Amino acid sequence: MRKTLIAIASLACLLSLPSLGRAQALPTATRMGKTQVGAAFSYAIPSFWTTQQTNSDPQYAFQSIAGVSGYGDYDFMPHFGVEGDFHCLCLHTSLDRAELTYLVGPRVMLPYGRFILYGKAMGGIRDLYIQEQQDNYILNSNVLIPSGTSIGYSIGGGLDIIYNQKIVIRAVDYESQDWPGYGPSGISPSVFTFGVAYRFSH
Repeated sequence: MRKTLIAIASLACLLSLPSLGRAQALPTATRMGKTQVGAAFSYAIPSFWTTQQTNSDPQYAFQSIAGVSGYGDYDFMPHFGVEGDFHCLCLHTSLDRAELTYLVGPRVMLPYGRFILYGKAMGGIRDLYIQEQQDNYILNSNVLIPSGTSIGYSIGGGLDIIYNQKIVIRAVDYESQDWPGYGPSGISPSVFTFGVAYRFSH
């Protein structure tokens, strides 16, 4: 009788292995097709203020600017997805200048438990907005600092922390942006972002 029970138990264990395998793989599989939308706070070091040649007031050189951001991610594979973000760095600024960017591109993820390290490369539209154009000129000249819309791109990365099934905390995000066509060599703002996202179920 005992041998019969052992045989039945062994058979049951063998039959349950495929189910356990599927259950173990389920969290990874459910990462596919995930969508999250977030809101954030951002601050930037705008490189066009770090040289006196483009500073009507040198005391503002190296001064950061800050504002709000929005971002969205769609992870169509466990390690690959796409991200789009919008930065409006206009809430804390000086010299009446502000940066706006609208970027989108692929991101690569390295999940480890609740932590998701990622890198990204994005391109899109950038806008330098100057409210008081007459106060923004190249030092020792009558040439105004140009405002307007053009192309831009960035590379960067960051860390997301899964708080629960719905909430994902963006612990830090960094973008090294490049704005070609602004001056002889372009400008390269550095943007740091911190936020929280809501994850939608599929």
